[in-house]
Amino acid sequence: MSTEDGRSGAGAGAGAGRTGAVGAGTDPGGAAPGVGDHDVSEALRGIRRRLDALPAGRGNGYWLPARTDRPRRAYITANSPLLRAAAEYAGLPAEMLAGIAWQEVEGLPRGVDDVAYAVRRVVRAVAPGPLARRFRDADKTSMGPLAVQVRRAAEVLGYDPGTLAGRQRRVVVRAVKEPRQNIFIAAAYLAQLRTECDFAAVPPERLTPDHLQELAARYNGGPYYRVPAAQRYGRAFARDLGAAVEALG
Repeated sequence: MSTEDGRSGAGAGAGAGRTGAVGAGTDPGGAAPGVGDHDVSEALRGIRRRLDALPAGRGNGYWLPARTDRPRRAYITANSPLLRAAAEYAGLPAEMLAGIAWQEVEGLPRGVDDVAYAVRRVVRAVAPGPLARRFRDADKTSMGPLAVQVRRAAEVLGYDPGTLAGRQRRVVVRAVKEPRQNIFIAAAYLAQLRTECDFAAVPPERLTPDHLQELAARYNGGPYYRVPAAQRYGRAFARDLGAAVEALG
């Protein structure tokens, strides 16, 4: 996803999504074995209830990176019902989510995110102070097809990122990694970002291309969306939006 919110390296930087079949280590329903229902937030319950009525989705490659645009198109087309439902859920035009998917579903495979997250957590736990501080933000690792950071997923799902630990962290990580839930979490994060924009009250059908481009830059850069990397992401989003909408069907 980003400069501030995505994948500039392993597990963090713009345009580093991936494609393919649902990867190993995911649960089709997103449930965490052994985790009590009391650890599942109401927001996440709501997403899962919506998914009960939606078709199975297509995930993204777990180990192999995509080499052409064909996997992006295939991902968006295969997940069109999910992307549309998530956009409606979040009060966004469907092309917004399709455009984000075009930017993210390509590049580093999902397995890289898992490795990066695990390494950061281990180093944070065992390394000396200065080194540990460099790795203390394991929850900034982006996961899933639409590259949502663990901490951002926690926020939109109703958890406190500052106290996220134990079973609640496992619930959030499993949810953001599960491809269908990931789409809804990304949509919820975009909706949260939109509340910070001048066009927050504009109906979804009246959002302009400029509005969508700014929202894409915010998705990439968070509060630092004006930095060059996030602005490049926004321009790439605008450039490729037509192709994404075509794939959406």
